[in-house]
Amino acid sequence: MKVGALGPRGTYSEIAAWSQFKGRAEVVLYPTISDVVEAVARGEVDAGVIPVESMREGSVGESLDALTWADVKIKGEIVLPITHALLGVKGSKIEKITQVLSHPQAIAQCREFLRKNLPMAEIVEMGSTARSAEQVSKLGQPHIAAIGPRMLAKLYNLQVLRDNIQSGERNITRFLHIAKEDSRRTGRDKTSIVFYTADDRPGILHEILGEFAVRKINLTKIESRPSKKALGDYLFFIDLEGHREDRKVKEALREVERKTAMLRILGSYPRKF
Repeated sequence: MKVGALGPRGTYSEIAAWSQFKGRAEVVLYPTISDVVEAVARGEVDAGVIPVESMREGSVGESLDALTWADVKIKGEIVLPITHALLGVKGSKIEKITQVLSHPQAIAQCREFLRKNLPMAEIVEMGSTARSAEQVSKLGQPHIAAIGPRMLAKLYNLQVLRDNIQSGERNITRFLHIAKEDSRRTGRDKTSIVFYTADDRPGILHEILGEFAVRKINLTKIESRPSKKALGDYLFFIDLEGHREDRKVKEALREVERKTAMLRILGSYPRKF
């Protein structure tokens, strides 16, 4: 079995993939989240693992955008505790760091540490925490550091300058296990959908959400994303409790489809929380 994840070696996505499949699969690394989703859609890999939501910084837009139109389904969710470390080349000193590289989510999660300890450092956004560590290792400059999991120190021959630099006591990221098909009913499921309303009239969103409320279906998440078709045009993403094959959920989705220009069921899968 082959599983796609965001590379290079040592990303949290790779860690999440290993935790989900526990050595039962070969992890294939891709340069972007969209590449992972497309690889699953093409059948190049059997499954993929992508980040979708951070407890502290919210949703990962690239993942939602990629899932909207791709021929893939959400088969499961993975909840991974995240801890960040400041990593530098051997001999680096934290007081000498003038530039910090990392993924935007990791930077945001460590904003308080950076403000207090490296207020003058230049912050450079990278495609992944692992790519940041790889770059610091290649450059070999003692004034440049990366933020990422401490395991990157071993992978890229770096040293941990400071551990557990993320804000707050708990920092959790939710990943999605994607495949060509979603999961069967378990009795404790979650369903993710995305819809688009061409009819931009007062109360349309209230009407749609009412289909779930009247059936006492709990919505665990709702948010909008630009459709990228026109300014002020949005797609709506919803996570709800229940499986698409549950009678009440099936009824609600049928009514929602009647009120929308586009409805996609992204998948039903066992819920972890």
